Amino acid sequence: PPPGWGPGDEERAARYFAGTEVVVWTPGRSRGRPLSFQPLPDFSAVLDDRDELDSALAVAVETLAPKAGVSGTSARARKGEAVLRQALEHFARSGGGDFAAFRGMLSELPFEASQIHGADLIAAELGQLLTAATITDPLFAGAGEAADPARLLTPSEGKRARVSVISFIGLNDDARPGFVSRLQMALFSWIKRNPARGRPLGGLYVVDEAQALVPATPKTEALASTLTLASQARKYGLGLVFATQAPRGLHNQIAGNATTQFIGRMNSPTQITVVKELAQARGGKADRVGRLEAGQFYAASDGIPEALIRAPQCLSHHPADPLVEQEILRRAAG
Repeated sequence: PPPGWGPGDEERAARYFAGTEVVVWTPGRSRGRPLSFQPLPDFSAVLDDRDELDSALAVAVETLAPKAGVSGTSARARKGEAVLRQALEHFARSGGGDFAAFRGMLSELPFEASQIHGADLIAAELGQLLTAATITDPLFAGAGEAADPARLLTPSEGKRARVSVISFIGLNDDARPGFVSRLQMALFSWIKRNPARGRPLGGLYVVDEAQALVPATPKTEALASTLTLASQARKYGLGLVFATQAPRGLHNQIAGNATTQFIGRMNSPTQITVVKELAQARGGKADRVGRLEAGQFYAASDGIPEALIRAPQCLSHHPADPLVEQEILRRAAG
């Protein structure tokens, strides 16, 4: 066993491997385990709550507006975005459906759906641009395995837990925020329909290098859905972990909604200063953050002052270097 393991850790590791399955997903890579999500949330899950419906509409508009060419500040863009939002709300209140059904409705927008003059012509153009986006970006259209979030979280028969690892090897930097936004919309809709009644958590969602997806600036496609999760997910029993090596680069509303904070060793003088400021905001100091040993963290939570803790070593092996693409695809396909 590794030198950092304590009494009983070897048995815990054996139980972990016996009861846990790890599934690797590769959006954008058909030779692995492809994965995609519909670009619309499940409106039926939020129709009974005006605030949550507004949040879902805002996320949907933020996702679709760039593809529909109405994300700017010109008069045309503002008018187009307004028609898009009204069309989405009409679609949601009329029973909803998949993305193809929404594009079909845009081609023949009902008169009562919008108060804007010429809305039907604007909507038809939006529909054409969104259809074009599905041709040039198959992942946006929902190509790949239909992504019911239950498949990401539900273990196979005989297993106690499923760990889904989503690899971004098939996505370029520009495509990642949009994919994450669609993932998070689907996840939020699912957890609303399946809250963790009688259990502390129904699932745990971990975002590594979070500052790349929801940076302080510029605004990305993933921001609106991330803020919705950060403010609402705990009500339904979805735990969130945002990991970053650049805390100042993470959007401040993400850090501000965090109940618990763990600070590990930092080497950069700039980041050391930043994390000390974060710790001081919670009444701590984190004065040894540049000298922490492996497994040591400063931890603080609501009602719990800062404490220096030593976490148990991982029960699974993590090599020093990341897997190469071929190995990721092999594990995903297997």
